[in-house]
Amino acid sequence: MSKNALGKGLDALISDTLEPGAVQENVLNIKIKDIVPNRDQPRKNFDEKGIRELALSIKENGLIQPVVVRKKEDKYELIVGERRYKAVKKAGLTEIPALVKDYSENKLIELALIENIQREDLNAIEEALAFKNILERDMITQEELSKKVGKSRSYIANMIRILDLPKTIRDHVSRGTISVGQAKALLSLENSGEQEEIAKKIINEPVTVRELEGIVRKRGVPRGTKKKELDPFIDDIEEKLRDKFSTKVKIDYNAGKGQIKIDFYSNEELERIVEEIFE
Repeated sequence: MSKNALGKGLDALISDTLEPGAVQENVLNIKIKDIVPNRDQPRKNFDEKGIRELALSIKENGLIQPVVVRKKEDKYELIVGERRYKAVKKAGLTEIPALVKDYSENKLIELALIENIQREDLNAIEEALAFKNILERDMITQEELSKKVGKSRSYIANMIRILDLPKTIRDHVSRGTISVGQAKALLSLENSGEQEEIAKKIINEPVTVRELEGIVRKRGVPRGTKKKELDPFIDDIEEKLRDKFSTKVKIDYNAGKGQIKIDFYSNEELERIVEEIFE
């Protein structure tokens, strides 16, 4: 699904979001002190420079597009627009235009995730945690979630797998010092100590994802055996199977015999792999 399609999906969920210059009768001016942030906001890190710049623009031109909130006891909980909310506070304003909507807890999480994905505001770890949170809270499949957020099922599965890496590596992925592609390559190593050892090297040295995959493959050769290049034909088959099943695949090959190992990380993922095998 394209980014434009995802944007239309968000507008459909928040049907009366304002377009610039539009007039909407149910937009209320709500006191800043009466609004509380969404505790399930998937985005944890905000660009302070960007917020300052937006605050200056709001001082000059006002807030063009309202935030979206829901009534919660004697307060309003923010659903969409936390960056705008922070900028309005920084601008020193006491009120903010807001659409008041009636959403469930699950819908609140979903909307916050979609907004951030649409704007590409989440780092990889925040996005993976948000996917995992929705899957666990809503008890939906990855396929169902993929339709909601405009991402492929394999993309969601691979992002969630990154959460299996040690915290030190996840922190580097959050900061962007280790790319998502490099993180996925490190998942092929079963030993967390080896994952961290190689991660330290790629932080300090320029290593492409393809080069890293080669390093990881060599590390996968059992100790005591001669490390040599894998048969290119077998290597190519492994890569195609990894792409098909969106998980780690290992082919143990010796003189025309061997076995194929396909990893899975949940009952749901096992069911998905079986369905793809027999489709």
